Amino acid sequence: MTNSQRSEHKVVLPDEVWSETLIQATLEQKTASEVCDYVLRHYVGLPAEDKPPILLTSGSGQQRSVYLDQEIWIELITCKVRERRPISAILEQQLRAYLGLPVSGVST
Repeated sequence: MTNSQRSEHKVVLPDEVWSETLIQATLEQKTASEVCDYVLRHYVGLPAEDKPPILLTSGSGQQRSVYLDQEIWIELITCKVRERRPISAILEQQLRAYLGLPVSGVST
C-alpha cells in the first residue's frame, strides 16, 4: 500500500457482489475497501491489450461506500472516459472475476 490519501467514493454494486466481497475481505483479514482497491489497482495497472473484454457497461444494485487512494480514483476516471462505462461497472466486473462469480449474462 502507498501512503496516498484515501477518500470515500460511492459505487453501485449488487447485493450478491457486495456480500461476497465482505466475506472475502473477512477471509483475507482486510476491509472490503482494501479488496476493491486491490482489484482496481490490478486493473488500472494492466496494459490496454491485457485488459479483459468489457462485459458490464452499467452499474446495478445499491450505493456502497468504498475508501480508495486518490491516485487510483484518478486513474479510474481516465478508464471510465476511455471505456465509456461507469466506474461501478468496472469494479463490479473485476470483483466478479476475483470472487469467481459469473460475469457474462449479468443483467445490467
